[in-house]
Amino acid sequence: MSTNVFHSAPVALPICRYLFPLLLCILACDARADDATIALRGAAQLHCEADDAAARRAIPLTAEARQQMAAMRRSMPEDWHALGQVRPRSAKTIQYSLLGIGGEVLDRDFANFHAYKDYLEPLGAKRIRLQSGWAKTEKERSVYDFTWLDQIIDGSLQRGIDPWLQLSYGNLIYPDAGGTGLGQGLIQSAEGLAAWDRYVIAAVRRYADKVTYYEIWNEADIKQHGQDSSEVTTQAYPKLFVRTAEIIRREDPEAFILGLALANVGQLKTVEVFMTYLAQRRKLHLLDGISFHGYPVNPDHNFDHVARIRELVDRHAPGVVLWQGETGAPSARQPQFALSKRDWTELSQAKWNTRRALAHIGRNIPFSQFQISDMYYKQTRRNTLNTKGLLQAAPDLSITRPKLAYYAYQHVCSLFCDGLIPEGQIADVVSSNESLAAFSFYHALKGRHAVALWDSSGKPGESMARVRTSITIPSCRMSNPVYVDLLSGSVYAIPKSSIAFNGMQVTLNDILIWDAPVVVTDAALVAIMQ
Repeated sequence: MSTNVFHSAPVALPICRYLFPLLLCILACDARADDATIALRGAAQLHCEADDAAARRAIPLTAEARQQMAAMRRSMPEDWHALGQVRPRSAKTIQYSLLGIGGEVLDRDFANFHAYKDYLEPLGAKRIRLQSGWAKTEKERSVYDFTWLDQIIDGSLQRGIDPWLQLSYGNLIYPDAGGTGLGQGLIQSAEGLAAWDRYVIAAVRRYADKVTYYEIWNEADIKQHGQDSSEVTTQAYPKLFVRTAEIIRREDPEAFILGLALANVGQLKTVEVFMTYLAQRRKLHLLDGISFHGYPVNPDHNFDHVARIRELVDRHAPGVVLWQGETGAPSARQPQFALSKRDWTELSQAKWNTRRALAHIGRNIPFSQFQISDMYYKQTRRNTLNTKGLLQAAPDLSITRPKLAYYAYQHVCSLFCDGLIPEGQIADVVSSNESLAAFSFYHALKGRHAVALWDSSGKPGESMARVRTSITIPSCRMSNPVYVDLLSGSVYAIPKSSIAFNGMQVTLNDILIWDAPVVVTDAALVAIMQ
């Protein structure tokens, strides 16, 4: 039914325990509902009381989001009866998920954890990517003040979210010890490297019982000004990786170590140099995963590059997994940063992000959404706003409100977790839309599928129009299918005339597809609230 050349080892994420009590409840029906709609409502699963409580604590819809979601519902045909909304799930109640959230730039005070921390648990993401901030922690030689980072790591764990700690950047109190931000150079001097070693030892010892995932540096493949080669291809980064990873392994043998944090997935030479360096020195045991980034205009692009990275890594270490570490769209046109100088709105941001997330987890690649809050790059040559946050931030870094993308990602996190496991892209789907993206997910305990669908033909637009599309899925298990609009969170009964079963084959006639993901799944896999 599906193909998946992107594999992840089971050790990459916590093992799901699947201990969820099931509660079925009959939901109230509106006057227009037919018998099939009532039956679907009866089959809709509501999760345990902890989830109910989490839903009540969920972030209320803003006026802006409410207006956008209402417009989406108005775009649906009248014979598509609404069953309710996807119920948000607290991160504390989710045991297993491939979905994470970015909490970067706190080391340089471009965002404020304490301003956005209460938005984390209701979002439902299970990991937060953090940058450790050597320069912020060690302002006086050999004196470490981890207080600021303690509050962030403890605050994340208290909300059911696992910290993913990137060890970076350099420190100006030592000569030639690297810059304090992106693309400002690695540590070069012997004195700086010795100081780095001491810092890494202190950090890993401090967080050994709190942090499992470590990442070494960020985007070292970016070429420095005036250089012909990156610090990966000159082997400066591979050397730093090995000395750092050896410290992490010694101090915490159970740690999961990520390397590279690639900015450019198209530069295969970077990966080849890195893997060859480790292999020749018998250091491959230090590497558990390779993280990569990417900001293509079309969120469905660049996976051909990722597939080639997978093939290259498999030649040396098939057990090494690939993680998406950083990717996201802005919510407004901006002059700098990735995806700049293009028109963006909160609608196109939400579309881009949800497509990007599902295109990764559909291939079984752990995913981190960049990022939770807008960022103000103060005290840099840029000195400007980066609007990639799911939360709108003011210049003082306080949170103004959630954007549509926050709620959309909340819906994704709520649905694609625990027992719902990716099977890959559906290779033999038949559709009237040649640009249809189709990914299959299967819940083994419940014996039911979820299929994510969207038009992948280009950059997401501003239209809410949907196109009636015919789709045949050769092998799919579902008995009470529903249609989930991930952007609005609305769940609909699919008209009887639009779906036909022939054994395991499912044919969807005139199903509504647009340039954002929708999910056709069994009602038993969706927690619905009114």
